[in-house]
Amino acid sequence: MSSAHNDFWYRKLFKIRLYEASGNSFQRLFSALMQYSLPGFQSVAPWGNWGDGGNDGWCPTENRYFQVYGPEATTAPNPVQAVTKSVEDFDKLKAKWSSVERYHFVYNDRFCGMPAPIGSMLQALAKKEGLLEATPVSAADLERRFMELDELEKMEIVGGIPSEYPDFIDPTAVSELLGHLADHPNPAFVLLDVTSPDFNDKIVLNGITSPVSDQLRNLSYQVDDVNRFLKARDIGLAQQIAVEIRELYKKSTTIIPDSADAPNERYVWLVEGLIPAAMRQHPHSLVAYRLAAQVIIAKYFETCDAYEHPNSINPA
Repeated sequence: MSSAHNDFWYRKLFKIRLYEASGNSFQRLFSALMQYSLPGFQSVAPWGNWGDGGNDGWCPTENRYFQVYGPEATTAPNPVQAVTKSVEDFDKLKAKWSSVERYHFVYNDRFCGMPAPIGSMLQALAKKEGLLEATPVSAADLERRFMELDELEKMEIVGGIPSEYPDFIDPTAVSELLGHLADHPNPAFVLLDVTSPDFNDKIVLNGITSPVSDQLRNLSYQVDDVNRFLKARDIGLAQQIAVEIRELYKKSTTIIPDSADAPNERYVWLVEGLIPAAMRQHPHSLVAYRLAAQVIIAKYFETCDAYEHPNSINPA
């Protein structure tokens, strides 16, 4: 596989983890990353009434401490609240841990930019407390650390990535994925216009770019595998899956903020959304499921259940 292909998948999968993470899940993701990227890093678990002493992770040899704050994705950014928390956490940290020389406030800004008050407050804090460092850590900083890991370390965090130009699809994986989708029937099914727009035109219409556009084209030839599976099953299964795909795509537009690369990021999010938790136990088997999910997306991209149908877009 090409390095560009690998970089795309690892970067997008990690970015999606950040988009979705909040609270404890964000702290776990941060700790997993730092275990690989910062020698000597130790995560901290709360202990009884003592708690964690305001320490969400540290590097003892450098007297470096981290405070981690991951607000809910549906919560509007509140820089004042974030600054207040960072000050309160530092006071708590200093009271229970000695020799604090380096302090970092890790804030999941979901790539919207670190609010200015946080950086300004940390500068003032460093001056007041005589710290060697006091800096914010943003989602972009975490992404940069992640991309510097070796491939096995990346795989441990986000799982294996699909191949670039697959020659075949594991029918067992397709079967299991379709079975999962079929468990979520929706009686309120409405058929779209049965005439699909040109495949390439739809790629352009939705702002999808390489490598996702290439992947959709490469996988479209395997759509017949899905069609044969559906034809052999219950007649309503294709409709049920179409509804599931539409709902997943609709949800992706609320999770992934609009940007030039949002169509590609939503594609990766859809791949992840199709795979049940039980199929994520091993990073290598996850490769097959991610490939199967992409074939399913190609099928329902073609029928306009995933992404926008031209009839749904109002002319300017």
